[in-house]
Amino acid sequence: MGKQHINIDHPLNILRNSPHYTSDPHFRRRVDMRIAREQKFAGGRLFNLDIEITTICNLACRTCYNVSNKPQIMTVEQFSRILADARQLVECLEMDGLWLTISGGEPLTNNWIWDMLQLAQGPDIKGIAIITNGTLINQETAKLMESLGISEVMISLDGASAQTHDAIRGQGSFARTMRGVEILIKYCSNIFLGCTMTLTTLNMDNIEDYVDLAFQMGFNYVWINPPIYCGRIVQSELDISYEEHLRIMKLVRELDTRYFRQAFAVYYNVPYYPLTDPISPYLDLSTACPWGRTNLTITADGSVLPCLYSRDLCLGNIFEQSLIVLYHSSVLEGVRNGSLLAEPCCSCLYREFCGGCRARTYYLTEDWFAADPWCPLVRGLNEEQVRVFPSNLPKEKVGGN
Repeated sequence: MGKQHINIDHPLNILRNSPHYTSDPHFRRRVDMRIAREQKFAGGRLFNLDIEITTICNLACRTCYNVSNKPQIMTVEQFSRILADARQLVECLEMDGLWLTISGGEPLTNNWIWDMLQLAQGPDIKGIAIITNGTLINQETAKLMESLGISEVMISLDGASAQTHDAIRGQGSFARTMRGVEILIKYCSNIFLGCTMTLTTLNMDNIEDYVDLAFQMGFNYVWINPPIYCGRIVQSELDISYEEHLRIMKLVRELDTRYFRQAFAVYYNVPYYPLTDPISPYLDLSTACPWGRTNLTITADGSVLPCLYSRDLCLGNIFEQSLIVLYHSSVLEGVRNGSLLAEPCCSCLYREFCGGCRARTYYLTEDWFAADPWCPLVRGLNEEQVRVFPSNLPKEKVGGN
């Protein structure tokens, strides 16, 4: 089935007609930034490349998926080679450009990061995002991000309070992260700012407080990540159950609908989250999971993964084989065309746009191609049972922080 697009005016444009768009500069900025950000992806086919420029981190979070016993630091020369190879892949796929996501480890521990970001310039680079715990951000780094045209910064924040966040990320980390966020907001007026939470038994009952904190601080969005059972979370005993996941997925949809009127987004990071949409699942027919489709991850030693969570599926090494060869591997081709997927994923109506979470499936079943055990449809629910029709929308006016 070929990809289609429904030509409708972007729903966020409705907010431009709100009186608050004229009267409230904070509201206007959120609306304009979110529309501009989403138009970057809606206007063309972008390939997202996650580049982990180091395995070193100044924290030891209990939920970290990227645990390495051997410190690795990517060099500027290696980064340059990756960038050149990625550009060849984009040209081969006849896509419109690259979206780069820089992560680690903690990427700000790599002192060469600024040289790398200077290399990542040009009309084919449509955006650069940085994933950071925020504790190393100071006035100098914030100004550098702004001057280098960084599009987006994602702050890893695992709770609405020091008690919750520090229990996962270490004593004192909440205060240092909050200080870094305040600096970013002060000096980076053009950066789309989000925070990401890894769901655990410690923070799963405080989602609403977390979203409210992010909104009040000036973030543009919140990204809620159900844990993937790899890395440190295996030993931490903080994993949530399927029933808790389903409850929170529906809550996130309610929160997203509630905060939409504020041009603030709340996302839930599973490929079947669009099933909860109150209007229609996969309305824009976009890919919910880019695993091996429009996304690859490059680790600090050059290993190529289908996504950042698929730590045990190395396709090869970019310093030994080209991305074009690795992208067309039999594994990725088999997932893209569905031939390797088990039923009901193989013949699912939404296979092209979802495909299930391959990483979660593997760590729960030891089979990369099995049916996703966390998909509500695999569990026997129908679409109407999953779809959310929020009934508790706020009555207060739109706008303001």
